Order: sequence, then C-alpha cells, then structure tokens
Amino acid sequence: MSKHKEFFSMFRRRKKLPDAVAFVDYEHWYISMEKLYNQKPDIQAWFDDLKKKCNIKEVVFFANFTKFRDKETEIKRIRNFTNKIIDTFNPDSHYKKDFTDFIILDNIYQKAFQKDSPKLFIIFSGDGHFSSALAFLKNFCNKQVGIYGVSGCISKNLINNSDWCEEVPLKIDETAIVYNHLFTYLKECEKDVTYFPTFMRTAEEINKQTGIQLEKVTNIMSDLIKEKYISQVMERTKRARPIKTLKTDWKLVSRHNIW
Repeated sequence: MSKHKEFFSMFRRRKKLPDAVAFVDYEHWYISMEKLYNQKPDIQAWFDDLKKKCNIKEVVFFANFTKFRDKETEIKRIRNFTNKIIDTFNPDSHYKKDFTDFIILDNIYQKAFQKDSPKLFIIFSGDGHFSSALAFLKNFCNKQVGIYGVSGCISKNLINNSDWCEEVPLKIDETAIVYNHLFTYLKECEKDVTYFPTFMRTAEEINKQTGIQLEKVTNIMSDLIKEKYISQVMERTKRARPIKTLKTDWKLVSRHNIW
C-alpha cells in the first residue's frame, strides 16, 4: 500500500463514527420549543447534526400525543424520519400520572441489556429523572452517553453526567423562523378578502415581527416563489386598480412538509 493510500486509510479509521441509539422525549422538545421560541422542533436539522456525531442505528420518539393540538401533523412529521413512535397516553382514567419518562427509561434499560446494543446512547430530554439512567449506562454498561435538550430546559445533573451535551435550537435558524411567521401571516391574510398581501408589505411585516434583516426576509421569500410554494398574481381591488398579491400553494407546502 502506498503512503498516500495508507494515510487516507488511517484517516477513515480515525473518523469512524460510533454506532448509536437515540431516545427522544418529544414532549420536552415540542412543548419547550413552543413556549420559549414559538417554533416547532426542527427534526431535519437534528438528524443532520446526529449524523455528524454517530452512525445512528435506531431512533425512538416518545410522547403523550393527547397533549398536542396538532397530533396527526406531528406524528406525520416524525414518520418522515422513523416509524418507531411510542404514544405514552394511558387511557385508564384511574391513572392520571404522565408515564412518558417511565416508558423511556424502560426502553433505555431494555436496550442496554441487549448483547448487540450500540456503544453510544443518546437521550433527547432535559429531565433530571434520566440522571440515574446515565450513571447506570456509563458505570455498569460501559456506554457513552450524549444529551440533546432545549436550551434553558436541561437539568444540570444531566449535563454533568453526560459525555457531551448539545442544546437546541442548534443555531438560530432564521429561515425556519421566517417560514413560521410568513406562512402564519399569509394564512391570516386569507381570512380577510379585502386585504392583499404584496411582496414588500409582507416582507416588511415579517421583518417587524422577527427582527430579521429585511434583505434576508426578501431573499427567503424570493426562494419560496422560485420553488412555487408562493406565487404572485394580479388581483383587482374595489377601486379596480390591479395589485400583485401573494398566493400560497398550501398543498405543496403540506406535501413537502416545510411548515
């Protein structure tokens, strides 16, 4: 083997990522993001980051979906990435307690005892109840443990007991923020047949709502127009003066799950 090939062979070996399994407390993620950032979880961004850290073998999402206003929408969004979704809702009226944490812990322990379980366990939650599970995985199962959680909602015990911790949002995703405010605004505009959202009027409104630079907002809107999610059509007002207004292709938006 030449030195050149040997070098790249060694480089690939060094860069080999650990096999991993991930357990996602989706209640923590969804509710915390909604309360603190007025955003939905960016599942795609999380998976992209996950792939940089490990060779993901399995991802399981847990939530009591009765807490979600848009249960079916969220389940559909998750299914774009994994079919392993556990609804922790307990229909027995005698039991009022939320069992999500207990069900996640049970799945973690079951996986840890399997002979072929991965080296890296990833837990997406901010709940300190998982601290004992982290200690068990590291001290008795010789596992590495990584934590993801929503910034400002992660127990210090979790952070201290993990090998590493990442906070979400992973970065301020201005595009996602603009999408959320833009489509919400356009949806509201459709309720008023006398209002015509023009390109610049809409851009200025989103700039005002988010504080994101107007140029950035207009660039994102222009990209959405190029990709046919939004179109500009001529409409006549009561004064018979035509005006170019924005129309959203909601079916395409839903099909591609961009909002």
